[in-house]
Amino acid sequence: MRVNGNHKSNVSVLTCNGDLNAVSMVNVKNRLARYMTQRRRFILDLSKAKHFDFAGIGILIERLQKMHPKQGGELRVINVRPEISETFNRLGLQRFIVTFSSKSEAIQSFSSAH
Repeated sequence: MRVNGNHKSNVSVLTCNGDLNAVSMVNVKNRLARYMTQRRRFILDLSKAKHFDFAGIGILIERLQKMHPKQGGELRVINVRPEISETFNRLGLQRFIVTFSSKSEAIQSFSSAH
């Protein structure tokens, strides 16, 4: 899995390629921790993500808890493939993970949230 960062406007975009397992999600977690020193709004693009395992989901939820707006950060997830979205729904994660179908929708949601 490769994580690419793209800093446009006031939002950092991370694009995940490949499997979202424990090893790759630790990479995402570390990247987000580094970026949080400079930015507070993040988009995680899962358009190229293939598989999400439970360890990866656990790490994502842990990072989301630390990025709650009260903690100084916000995360949106975009381009979630149907099979990953189904997993999120089965696990009841839609309460924690805010998903959008496009980057522009996610960026717009940041400005409407404040």
